[in-house]
Amino acid sequence: MILWLTLIACAVVPLAWWGRRLAQDPLAYFAASRGAGPFLAGMAGTAAGLSAFVFIGGPGLFASIGVASLWLILSAPLTGALQCLAVGEPIVDLTRKHHCITIPDILAARFGEGWPRGLAALVICIGGITTLGVQIKGSTLLGQAFLDVPGWMVATVAVAVTTIYTSAGGMRIGLHAEAAQGVIMAVAALVLTASVLMAVGGPAQAAEIIQRVRPEFLQALPPGRGSHYLSLFLLFALGTCAQPHYLQKFLMLKDRRSLRWLPAVSTAALLSVLTVWIGLGLGGTALWLGGEINPPFPDLLTPTLLSKFAGPVLLPIATVAVLAAIMSTAASLLNMVAAAVTRDLPLAFGRKPFPTLGPARAATIGAAACAGLIAIQAKHTVALLGILGWSMFTAGLLPVIVLGLRWPSASRKGAIIALIAGPLVQIALEISNIATHSRGRWEPGLTGAAVGGILLVLFSRKNGRSA
Repeated sequence: MILWLTLIACAVVPLAWWGRRLAQDPLAYFAASRGAGPFLAGMAGTAAGLSAFVFIGGPGLFASIGVASLWLILSAPLTGALQCLAVGEPIVDLTRKHHCITIPDILAARFGEGWPRGLAALVICIGGITTLGVQIKGSTLLGQAFLDVPGWMVATVAVAVTTIYTSAGGMRIGLHAEAAQGVIMAVAALVLTASVLMAVGGPAQAAEIIQRVRPEFLQALPPGRGSHYLSLFLLFALGTCAQPHYLQKFLMLKDRRSLRWLPAVSTAALLSVLTVWIGLGLGGTALWLGGEINPPFPDLLTPTLLSKFAGPVLLPIATVAVLAAIMSTAASLLNMVAAAVTRDLPLAFGRKPFPTLGPARAATIGAAACAGLIAIQAKHTVALLGILGWSMFTAGLLPVIVLGLRWPSASRKGAIIALIAGPLVQIALEISNIATHSRGRWEPGLTGAAVGGILLVLFSRKNGRSA
């Protein structure tokens, strides 16, 4: 396996060289020269959005709370169409009219320069680095229990490879890499799910084992927790319209016509990859409760399963799929954080962005280093870290992206207040949850988004009456 990691590390050199030749300007580096069709954008968006959160965190969460974990992904069949209808059209229109290449560009075009751009860039930096920590922690767990090599080695190789080709070629090379990784993830997820369910005797047998040992795991809504799981459903159903690594792909589309087919591609890819959450979660939990496997803690369910049942043929497939999931999300997030630091924050302060791509490449490396520190210090599971990053984006960006871009009366003042209030509410509730050792009934990100949305409406209406 060390040989495989060495080959992967060596293969990135020509990829980075090619990417550096292609990415010579900000449009290429941050928006892939706007050359994406529906298939490329759909597969890349799915790959960027799913990551280690699905392959490792999802089955681990199933093993912790059972079928109630599926509330996080029940909205999957709707999200592709929802994204395109709710935010895809206005983003594409603003992109063409104002030549936007980042999400803060979109908000600056809609609400004016200064605070809207700067606050959006800050949300992307905080949420992006937190979510990057999920990928690094996931790769560490992969190495410890799955590949039989030190976890730090896998994390170092995965993050270094991604950082090298992303810093060199930006999204000009990252878009194609993510699309290829999305195809690998979709195919591998279907194969791995079928293999694990066959090992346990099928879905019905798995459910029977769980019913016999831990019947509460088959409760869709555990007593007294209904509002909590409803909030998770809404967090992931609505929050999908606020994740910048999804929204980034709208900035890369060739034309508006691509929106016609993009939902079909995104939905098919998303549902294929999410089978791993259900299949490995259900089958792996049954094997765990039946005594066939004994992972030390839930996050190691996927690595333990695959190391025992994958075999010499499926093991490389599983390895490539999980690494692809980690690297695809990392590439988009690294690129967006670099854009926020070197382009959007300077513009927000009235200064010109850096004239060359050198600082953006340096910022990419710096973002990877910061995320590594978070991964080392974090005590939460991969699933909870993933929810934290998703919540930050939802609280900060959902009101201004969905309501702000669609509602003509949304004001600059309302948008600024929403961008400040949403993340502050989310952070305050997260701190409260840490202090009380509980997640509470309502997710902090959803609550922050609700507060931000209400304030956006109130201050926009107030401004309208004053005018």
